[in-house]
Amino acid sequence: METNVDTQVEITETSEETKIEPKIEAAELSAGIGDRLLQIRGKRTQQEFADSIGISKTTYHRYEREERIVDVEVIARICEKYQFDYTWVITGKGSPHEFDRYVSIPQYDIAASAGMGAFVEDHPEVEMVLIDRIWLTMRLSVEPQDVSMINVCGDSMSPTLGHGDVLLVTSDLSKLRDGIYVVRYDGMLQVKRLQFQPRSKVRVTSDNPMYRPYVVNLEQEGIEFKVVGKVIYTIKPSNS
Repeated sequence: METNVDTQVEITETSEETKIEPKIEAAELSAGIGDRLLQIRGKRTQQEFADSIGISKTTYHRYEREERIVDVEVIARICEKYQFDYTWVITGKGSPHEFDRYVSIPQYDIAASAGMGAFVEDHPEVEMVLIDRIWLTMRLSVEPQDVSMINVCGDSMSPTLGHGDVLLVTSDLSKLRDGIYVVRYDGMLQVKRLQFQPRSKVRVTSDNPMYRPYVVNLEQEGIEFKVVGKVIYTIKPSNS
């Protein structure tokens, strides 16, 4: 549960100037910590749990009832011994376990060509990459199960995308808007900028002016054009 923090202003007179400093009650920052301690303690008795982290039962009892602010050293001991996330224990934000915060994203051994197009293999090799779950959901507003990673090959999207860039792509296409997408066109995989036009037409352009744009009519028979995913983030090579 999120807690609104009321901030009081404390004015301190000094010999040189007046300083205005925010004063925040520590108890407000740790509200709900008693319930989180209870969750960590599980079926252990208060005595057993207190012994395991080196404090008295009376002190722990007051922590759990939120009658006393938990010492930071005690929180550190709890997190180390029981593998819980420090920030979650204090604030309730994020994931209880640090390892739950990361999710495996498949990185396919294929390239979305920023050029003439690259053929897609039937069974590309997959490498799983760990990415911060909170960053995906809160910053990029995507669901981890919809995300995959592929490489860029070619220069048609230069300077926006370069050869060797790694793309994070979401397969959630419920809201198609103009932007950079990965498409499959006549069996080839491309990364292009799409502009969705009336009457089921799509204008396909490259950021590099050396490459000419083209228009695809999605209702035209025999057209093998499919939007595979939307590019949501680009990882540049470290040497670029």
